[in-house]
Amino acid sequence: MALSQNLYQKQTQRLVITQDLRQSIELLPLSNLELSEKIQKEILENPLLEETESSSTPELDSMQARNETREGQREREESEGDGNWQREEDNWREDRTMVERQRSDYGTENKHQFLQNAVQAPESLAGHLLWQLRLSDLDDVEMQAGEIIISAIDERGFLVEDLGDLMADQDIPLEAASTALETIHTFDPIGCGARDIQESLILQTRLLRPEDEISLTLLKKHFVDLEKLDYRRIEKASEINDEQIEAALQFIRTLEPYPGTLFSGRQPDYIIPDVLVVEVEGKFQVLINDDWMPGLRVNEEYKAMIQSTGAGSEDREYMQSRLNSAQWLIKSIRQRRHTLFRVMTSIVEFQEDFFRSGPGALRPLTLRMVAEKVELHESTVSRITTNKYVQTRWGVFELKYFFSSSLRSRTGADGHSARSIQDRIRLLVEEEDPENPLSDQEIMDRIRAEGVQIARRTVAKYRKILKILPADRRKKLKKLHSRGNPSAAD
Repeated sequence: MALSQNLYQKQTQRLVITQDLRQSIELLPLSNLELSEKIQKEILENPLLEETESSSTPELDSMQARNETREGQREREESEGDGNWQREEDNWREDRTMVERQRSDYGTENKHQFLQNAVQAPESLAGHLLWQLRLSDLDDVEMQAGEIIISAIDERGFLVEDLGDLMADQDIPLEAASTALETIHTFDPIGCGARDIQESLILQTRLLRPEDEISLTLLKKHFVDLEKLDYRRIEKASEINDEQIEAALQFIRTLEPYPGTLFSGRQPDYIIPDVLVVEVEGKFQVLINDDWMPGLRVNEEYKAMIQSTGAGSEDREYMQSRLNSAQWLIKSIRQRRHTLFRVMTSIVEFQEDFFRSGPGALRPLTLRMVAEKVELHESTVSRITTNKYVQTRWGVFELKYFFSSSLRSRTGADGHSARSIQDRIRLLVEEEDPENPLSDQEIMDRIRAEGVQIARRTVAKYRKILKILPADRRKKLKKLHSRGNPSAAD
């Protein structure tokens, strides 16, 4: 068979993700705080980028005028193309200040609140324990053992490592280490150095109520049954009756299962909303909460140097690549902002009942519904709603909160979101008679009476998601609570 060589033309299509496009995609899921950190990092690494100083923009007379101005700017930008990159600076600064007038409820008061939240971090758990160790009567060897033990205690207050293993390489007698550990058990917060929750509660009970033999017996021998509130099993295995169990449990519930959390030194996580939704003249307006973020522009001095540098030189190629990167970052940030605005506006339109009436009015909503409305891919909607929070009159919610599956209505009309059903279950339980709590069957019957098709197993599933105990265990807990608080029964 003769071999021959021939030339053929073949046309194919491939999706190529450039570095710039990848950067644009990576910006979408970032929160405003993360984006601010990203911008600061880029400013340090790219000499063509510089931060703009905050400047005031004359306020417009009305919301409508401001929105019309912004939309007009976007239309002109799209028609003129991306050639004039200097315009990016002006547009970015104008975008940052466009919401100043609408956010009267989120202005100075919130800034003051933010400053109040920014308190100094409290002393760490380890520091607090070491301070008490140095005030103790331990000898030098025991003191050294105590320092090693404290360094191994985790943020919960537990010592999960074996005491012998900790001292193996330290040439410290196990007896001295045991003495140090017993001393640490008495430190504030009581129970630190325990191996687990059970031992922590036992240590606290021994120190706070050493004469309470019933509580100690329950914690030592019936801990698992106590967690389940299985009174019958405890009564069968011991001589402790129902009333004694309830009295002991009332005390045990005042203890701290994780003593380290009382002195962990951890600050609570504060959320700065990425979006604000405010009502103006009966209509909801979406405001992007990024006016505190640094603005960006291209450094004109370095940009001019590119033109004066000889063609083909390495310096010019480097500066040109930095310029392209800076321009693309500015454009990507503005595109991210525009995408977030469009998606949030669509969510508000779909969930208008929620913003007017609260979580109980949440409707079923999917990523596809929003994606089709704003003409974006589902993955883009998913990314832009990741790690984002919105401030509403009902509180701060993650954007993912507004997406939920649905349950069919008996009439065949619009369904009900899973979260709205969960809120309904929570409300029914909160309003139930403590002496006769609602079973899953009764909850199902009440929700069905409201026109929602729901199965009992779905009620049980949602109840577990909400961390609501079954009816029999709720009855025991509420009965115990009323005994511990006589005034609550009046």
